[in-house]
Amino acid sequence: MYDEMNQELEKLRVGIQKDKKKLNIIKDLEKQLMELERKEADLSWQLKKEEEDVEKLNKASITVMFYTILGSKDKQMEKERQEALAVRLKLEETLSEMDAIKNSIYKLRTERMEYSGYEQKYNTLYEQKYNLLKNSGREDAKQIIDIEEAISFCQSNLKEIEEAITVGKRIIDRVLSAESSLSSAEGWGVWDMLGGGLITDMVKHSHIDDAKAAVSEIQSLLNQFRSELTDIKIESDIEINIEGFVKFADFFFDGLIADWVIQSRINDSKESVSQVKRGVESVLSRLENMKRAAKGQITGLRTQLTILVESK
Repeated sequence: MYDEMNQELEKLRVGIQKDKKKLNIIKDLEKQLMELERKEADLSWQLKKEEEDVEKLNKASITVMFYTILGSKDKQMEKERQEALAVRLKLEETLSEMDAIKNSIYKLRTERMEYSGYEQKYNTLYEQKYNLLKNSGREDAKQIIDIEEAISFCQSNLKEIEEAITVGKRIIDRVLSAESSLSSAEGWGVWDMLGGGLITDMVKHSHIDDAKAAVSEIQSLLNQFRSELTDIKIESDIEINIEGFVKFADFFFDGLIADWVIQSRINDSKESVSQVKRGVESVLSRLENMKRAAKGQITGLRTQLTILVESK
């Protein structure tokens, strides 16, 4: 009987913890969405202003702008046109992030329905087990259940840490890809400056397109990384660093627009990517330490429970 009761309690405990995590992630995503909505309004206003200065940009697609405005190194572009393109890139990235977050919120809200009533069922079953243990003569009934709950909590936290580590490693993988693309673009850019011609210029642009695609994925993963850390007990300075990742794509695009014109400034975009890499690696290092600590805590609690149960 105890085995079946323990299995059901564990199922309910895990469900409650999952539900709480999903709720916290939803709250964080809603906060991100509000930030993006404000950003979208600001960028839309900026773009309108820039397009008033450069009227023909209003008729050009993003691809046309890249290859007509930025494709020719021989024609020096006006500051207004560079700024308009940077704003357009940021706006498209922001709208893409907003759509992804809205989809995530909808999915999480749907998933939470599975855990409806779990807390009430858990409290009822908890009382039943407590009374059974107490009536069987165990004065340490509550202590036993409390240790079991602590083990379950640690296991849940360990799982969340491992999930965050997985996302962090995916970010590092994409960062390496972006760095590689930018390095290739930098190399082809040197040939371009030496008169490499149209083919060289196209290859350079292709590598920067690859870097741009990687950056969009990195930004999405950074938002997910931030959400994964919402339920993990982690030092405040890490949280501050994670907040800083939110503007990563903006910094990248600001540097990228100048890079199409000024070859030497590709390093600016590379540095913004490298900063993200260093920040995520720092968080991953601490998460790995927390993972080891959580495993040790679980082992200690299980030993404590075994001694307690076998003592009578």
